[in-house]
Amino acid sequence: MKIADKIKWAKLIMFLAAVYNLFWGAVISLYPYIILFGNPPTDFLLIILRCVGMLVGVYGIAYYFASRDPEAYWPLIFVGWLGKLLGPIGSAYYILTGKLTPTFLWVNLWNDIIWLYPFGWIIYHAFTGQLSTQAKPKGTLYQRLMDNDFNKLSDNLKAFHGANHPITVTGEFKVSRGTGFINNFFANLANLPKSIEAAPAELIVTPNKSGETWSRRLGDKQVLSNQWLRDGLLVERFSVLNIYLKAETQNGDLIIYDIACTVLGIPMPPFFTPTVIATGTDVGNSILIDVEIGFKPFGRIINYQGKVKPIAENIKEIA
Repeated sequence: MKIADKIKWAKLIMFLAAVYNLFWGAVISLYPYIILFGNPPTDFLLIILRCVGMLVGVYGIAYYFASRDPEAYWPLIFVGWLGKLLGPIGSAYYILTGKLTPTFLWVNLWNDIIWLYPFGWIIYHAFTGQLSTQAKPKGTLYQRLMDNDFNKLSDNLKAFHGANHPITVTGEFKVSRGTGFINNFFANLANLPKSIEAAPAELIVTPNKSGETWSRRLGDKQVLSNQWLRDGLLVERFSVLNIYLKAETQNGDLIIYDIACTVLGIPMPPFFTPTVIATGTDVGNSILIDVEIGFKPFGRIINYQGKVKPIAENIKEIA
């Protein structure tokens, strides 16, 4: 399916969801009796159902805005998808415990279940950059990020970040984790390796339509991320976490550091965000990399540093 067709389908699905939610929300707010299914119409229950109707209707407004740009509003669609997943689970529990009659599943069928796949389809295509019509810009990601400063980089860094094809570098890293339960919890959550003097390392950078995909292997751990440009900043996505970064050059070295962070598109407060500072330095025919990742309230999560160089088949391509 062409990208233009995918965008049309995504917009249509979200528009239909908006219309459905506005209609259903209005019906439940005005006539909550229709979904009682034999339960006694107490005043408290009717109030709760009317509140649910208003909430459903408000989601309809949100879905309308999402229908205008599903790629930009995918975190909002994801929240709706979660609600449609958890709703039937909650209903099944109360049906099994005798609190609801099985006929209530008809509500879940129309409100939740039939929307799970369409919403999931939109989220997947938005998350993987398949709902964007932007033409691929000229130059590599880091050439566009740094503009004229790109030419100030040392030779190895310039060749690595100037490659317009998949490139692999290998080497060894010394890995040092932070101390404390919270620090190690976040390190484990991010699938980062434990402290080790010499962990085999591999980095594969693959250009894609929106930017680059980075696949890092440290020891027996692998970390995937996607990078692209937005408003002059480098954005790096790890699952639902987006880190906004700046890049500078100093005496030929590349220095990258964090500016802001969002989770599911929601900005995190400055005092409660991940911190990143990464440095690349030419050393002979290798690049010395030093990466420090922390969390402001607790300090270091992990530091890894070591030399990497292109594998044999890349040498001619980046020379």
